[in-house]
Amino acid sequence: MISKPSRLKLLLPLCIDSSMVNRPYDWVFFDSTGTLMRPVPEPAEVYHQVGQAFGSDLSVSQLREQLKEAMKTHFLGDTVDLPTDQTFERERWRRIVVDTISDLPETHLDEAFAQLWLRFSEADAWQLFADTVPTLQRLRTAGYKIALASNFDQRLVQILHQMQIMDRFDRIVISADLGWSKPSKKFYEAAQQAVSATDVSRLLMVGDTFQGDVQTPRSVGWDARHLVRDKDNALETLLADL
Repeated sequence: MISKPSRLKLLLPLCIDSSMVNRPYDWVFFDSTGTLMRPVPEPAEVYHQVGQAFGSDLSVSQLREQLKEAMKTHFLGDTVDLPTDQTFERERWRRIVVDTISDLPETHLDEAFAQLWLRFSEADAWQLFADTVPTLQRLRTAGYKIALASNFDQRLVQILHQMQIMDRFDRIVISADLGWSKPSKKFYEAAQQAVSATDVSRLLMVGDTFQGDVQTPRSVGWDARHLVRDKDNALETLLADL
């Protein structure tokens, strides 16, 4: 016959609330591009296709380098600590297009930009990495709250809906809505407020850009992990301990 105390010990594990499990974080935040998904084909090829249609003679390799420099200028330059919104983000990308397809005739600029803006607002321009959904599902099952923290605008919400993965996230925080973009510290301060977090040490940021996704969140008290997409299961491996 099992004594009452023994019966209680047997029953206790069944009564523990999953919210009481000792997890190191309350929220896990993910960057989007380069972390959970990637543009397919690469942006330089799309810029090349559109540029050629409007008179550009630049090669894919030239566009690749100029796009890289334009991204640095307009995300890491003087605009780092400027407030943003949907209008600002659209104009930022217009400036990036101008600097990337630098030989584009001005008379065709608006139409070329409109085509590129629309192209990257559709889910078929993006591809999820193979380990994205399994990793998100495993973390959700383990009890973590999942957020997407991205330098993007409302196009991202449309893309996630089309990919049918909106339900994988408890919160979407994008720069155009938060009012600040990475790598500004204000982005992470606003993201913390967006999820009503009181203990920043319980927030984890995961991303492929070291400055914006790792250095900056760490500087405001978050934990952060740098994702290097060097293998198919890189994200799964990086978070295997959670």
